[in-house]
Amino acid sequence: MIKFLGVFDIFAAGLLVGAGYHLPMPQGLIITVAIYLLLKALIFLMDIGSLFDIIGGILLILSLSMSLPPIVFFIFAALVGLKGIMSLFA
Repeated sequence: MIKFLGVFDIFAAGLLVGAGYHLPMPQGLIITVAIYLLLKALIFLMDIGSLFDIIGGILLILSLSMSLPPIVFFIFAALVGLKGIMSLFA
């Protein structure tokens, strides 16, 4: 189960990178992945990684309506992606 969540984290990191580059992505996909990150953060609330999930989910939602500096997306993409890679090899 944890490896499955790790794959989704890596996918979410890819979407964050895409949002940083302002790539056109389906809104439904972005909303779905953002909700996934937020719900997963609520399940594992006592983990520091949950903070990265919450911020990553909020950034994905904000990317639909506003333009933010790409470095913000890249930083949280790296954090969420690293968390995903760590859960794959744990």
